[in-house]
Amino acid sequence: MDDPHTSSGAPSSANDSARTRRIAHLDMDAFFASVELLRYPELRGQPVVVGGGRDAIPETLPDGSRRFRRLRDYVGRGVVTTSTYEARAFGVFSAMGMMKATQLAPDAILLPTDFDSYRHYSRLFKAAVASFTTQIENRGIDEIYIDVTDMPGEPAEIGQRMKDAVRDATGLTCSICIAPNKLLAKIGSELDKPDGLTILTMDDLPKRIWPLAARKVNGIGPKANEKIAALGIHTVGDIAADVGFFFCRRTSGGLTRRGWRRSRGARTIARSS
Repeated sequence: MDDPHTSSGAPSSANDSARTRRIAHLDMDAFFASVELLRYPELRGQPVVVGGGRDAIPETLPDGSRRFRRLRDYVGRGVVTTSTYEARAFGVFSAMGMMKATQLAPDAILLPTDFDSYRHYSRLFKAAVASFTTQIENRGIDEIYIDVTDMPGEPAEIGQRMKDAVRDATGLTCSICIAPNKLLAKIGSELDKPDGLTILTMDDLPKRIWPLAARKVNGIGPKANEKIAALGIHTVGDIAADVGFFFCRRTSGGLTRRGWRRSRGARTIARSS
């Protein structure tokens, strides 16, 4: 991401930026699993794990019903691609080893991955948002940033219009946060999942953001989390309180101190080609 500087190279005013910028982060809800539920609606409300191979394709029975594989039937060394929120309640998450997932939720339904379908629905939801603005930054198959600063309407109205457009185009739900910058928008889109619409201002930080675990900040993985915990930093508020701490930059010496600006400065949306 770009540093918050003006074109002349001088730092921009963080407070002025926070008052004027409106950045949305849109994240599709359990995207791969939700696409599979469009194909198999009878599985809604059940724990479902996506990550099996072709042998996990459901069997169609003579009466037209389907027989699904269970996670306990899995044999192999693969990893979970994604899971429904019902499976996550058992502790099964993306990138977890399948054998560990089997121990946690042996009766969960197992489905194969279908990346062609996921890419198709990704194009659909992004096209729906592009009907509102070209100020979009593509961040992956299931998430985008949108600069809605110049869009007419209140943030909640803008967010709801985009959510409705995505649902109409795909039949799927997404969660959106509109905030003063990318970092807050990214964190905020997780706060009210699934199907969430979150509006954050700088005044909301002490109550909604500072108490969150430091690992909620994009870029803090397990190893970095261990290092900053050793420094007595456990929450986002702890990071913000230490103005000299910058948590995402690594050097050969490890984590460096660069100045806490991300939660206060404006961030630039790179327009998608």
